[in-house]
Amino acid sequence: MELNVNKTVADIATLVGGKVAGDGSFLIDKAATLKEAGPADLSFLGNQKYAQAAAASQAGCLLLPQGAESLACAAKSRIFVEDPQFAFSQVLAMIVERQPKSPPSLDAKASIHYQAKMGPGVSVGPFAVVERGAAIGEGTTIGAQCYIGENAKIGRFCRIYPQVVIREDCVVGDRAVIHSGTVIGADGFGFSPDKKTGKHRKLPQVGNVVVGDDVEIGANVAIDRASVGSTKIGSGTKIDNLVQIAHGVKIGPDCIIVSQTGIAGSSELGHHVVLGGQVGLVGHIAIGDGVQVGAQSGIMSDVPAGTIMFGYPARPHRESFKLQALYGRLPELFQAVKQIKQKLGITDGSKA
Repeated sequence: MELNVNKTVADIATLVGGKVAGDGSFLIDKAATLKEAGPADLSFLGNQKYAQAAAASQAGCLLLPQGAESLACAAKSRIFVEDPQFAFSQVLAMIVERQPKSPPSLDAKASIHYQAKMGPGVSVGPFAVVERGAAIGEGTTIGAQCYIGENAKIGRFCRIYPQVVIREDCVVGDRAVIHSGTVIGADGFGFSPDKKTGKHRKLPQVGNVVVGDDVEIGANVAIDRASVGSTKIGSGTKIDNLVQIAHGVKIGPDCIIVSQTGIAGSSELGHHVVLGGQVGLVGHIAIGDGVQVGAQSGIMSDVPAGTIMFGYPARPHRESFKLQALYGRLPELFQAVKQIKQKLGITDGSKA
């Protein structure tokens, strides 16, 4: 996609709610990264660690954080905003909105059951399957090769990318975005060992998954149906690629779940919880509102609201960082203890 802006600096400042320094009439050609931007392009400084890159950038205009007025750079114009990354995303959204849209259509190669309900303006791509009793809301797009199971409900203005599976009886709210390869409503991992034979007996998984409004789910995510009741994803929650959410999990609104995280069955998360990459949660625990968990941490028990956790097993982050620092000093401490024992004449196995 060509990231053509074709707006003046003043127009962009109005769009993002920023303050202009320099030539507001300067016409911006494209949006680009700091490294690739040319003299007629727009870029942004979203993190102070890239301040040197911003100073060296050839961008004609930079979106900068408030308080960065003293940053030396080649840009003819600058726009100061509270959040440069978000402001840049607003420019990108404007570019996307201007792209020509295909009219809604039900592809002749799609298989849509005659008892499925299609809202106005729905699009269904080739080789998609929409089963009996499914309902798809106004303006929603179902990509090629998707599978929408019996009695599944999908809300208004959703974007379901190609090769997504939404199994029977599952519910997706309005304005959801679900990326390719994701499966919603696969059977939960429920088995009971037969004490007589040692065989694993499958426990029927007869619940569903309920996804709230404004949820975005990345590629190759698995959200399992509950054994009974519902696995729930709260409105506004964002889930990265390659996440596993087991049966009966309840996730509150506006959470962030980062790539390769695994949440075991029946655990419950409050609102605004953040789980870093490769975090693992055991089942049947409660994570309080606003909890943040650092990458590769293992959560083994309930976590109170507002706690920041890190490590394996996870501990409050300050305690965990102190322990990490001590781990690095273990060889030094071992040698010190060894020298003390030698001076005291203590040998291994000594009772002294």
